Amino acid sequence: MPAALEEATQAFYHALNAVLGGDVAPMLELWSHADDVTYMSPFGELLVGWEPIRDSWQSQADQRLGGRVEPEELRHFAAPPLGFVVGFERGTIEIDGATTPVDIRATSLYRVEDGRWAMIGHHTDPLG
Repeated sequence: MPAALEEATQAFYHALNAVLGGDVAPMLELWSHADDVTYMSPFGELLVGWEPIRDSWQSQADQRLGGRVEPEELRHFAAPPLGFVVGFERGTIEIDGATTPVDIRATSLYRVEDGRWAMIGHHTDPLG
């Protein structure tokens, strides 16, 4: 049985903040590398399959946006082999030298793979 889904969520937000600092490695480790994974980023794109998702996270890390994003009001639902988390992502990032607020509604999907929760989907919508 995998660790609690809450632990996978903590790992995701640690990885997200690492991406903001330019380190993509933790993010790449927590995702499933399967062909059926999906990512709907706050940039409006729908990516399907591991390779485009990996490339998107790498591109975001290369931008070194800085700032910090934290989860709020999370709700976890787990019935292995699947689990999902809904809530908000709030904080700030730097765009062109200006502090920019982050206020996003997010859903994360997980599947148990090799005894751990692996992310298989992340969907974000900017609020406001």
